[in-house]
Amino acid sequence: MLDRFGIDVTKLPSMTAKAPERVLILDADGAAYRAAATVKTLPTALRRFCTEVLEQMFLTNSTEARLHLTAEGGFKGGRGRYPSFRPYQHNRSNKAKPALLEPLRLLLSTERAVDMGLPEEWYVNLHHYWEADDGCTMDSLYFGERSVVVSDDKDLRLVRGPYWEATRGAISRIQDSFGYIAEHPNNGTYPIGHGTKYFWLQMLMGDTADGIRGLDRLDGKLCGKVTAMQYLEDVTDENECANKVLWAYARSGQDALAEAQVLWMRRFERDCAFTYLNELEFDKPLKDWVQQLNQYHVEYNDAKDAELCADMP
Repeated sequence: MLDRFGIDVTKLPSMTAKAPERVLILDADGAAYRAAATVKTLPTALRRFCTEVLEQMFLTNSTEARLHLTAEGGFKGGRGRYPSFRPYQHNRSNKAKPALLEPLRLLLSTERAVDMGLPEEWYVNLHHYWEADDGCTMDSLYFGERSVVVSDDKDLRLVRGPYWEATRGAISRIQDSFGYIAEHPNNGTYPIGHGTKYFWLQMLMGDTADGIRGLDRLDGKLCGKVTAMQYLEDVTDENECANKVLWAYARSGQDALAEAQVLWMRRFERDCAFTYLNELEFDKPLKDWVQQLNQYHVEYNDAKDAELCADMP
């Protein structure tokens, strides 16, 4: 059907066509912290939390929200059980938290939150076994391209699915799981990136937020973000990257698998860094070394469990 300008209006998109549905996958610990930080009552904290989620839904043009939180005293995917260079999140033990933070997290996981104003269609998961980051990673894998992950933490830059790049105010998509790394556009304190290449960058430079050292020495020199970026900037293949980083760990004599286990975000319930590493192609000496490290971790944790049982009354 042609209109008076000779345009076939049947080929035009409908003005009432429904926008594509997008699922916001939010690492909601940051939102909960901010909502609880400067208020005196739980209802006010809940309203502020809901406002921030709605803002993130607006920015990402999302129609659904899946919110992941980490429970206080949770298992955190067992990260604290590995003999990493420094104990996992050792730097958080003496830090004061907002008084309403834990009450808000607990409230969000109950039906009472809906009675107090939380939209009933929002999915909320307060993780006791995993961390919120793990839940977001699993959701990203499940919902794929129709989702977007939003997080304050750089850990979730390793996801394969769409990721909200706050530095550009846009959704980042990558062609393969390896992705990219880049300098922060505003001369920030950490590089940006998306995909498993960012995981390997963290294996070198660590993650100060979680007290993770990463590689302590790269061929005798302290390994920070600048050194790590220079070491990986020209690498375009995931297997090459993994071999390059693990050889650096081997030369330093540091337990690479322990650092990987605390940094890796779980893609499914029985996933871990050892599972991911077994999917890659390594030089034979490295492959044997990783297998030996895994066996050492099994024996290490068995010994810790036996010691714990012996101390029980």
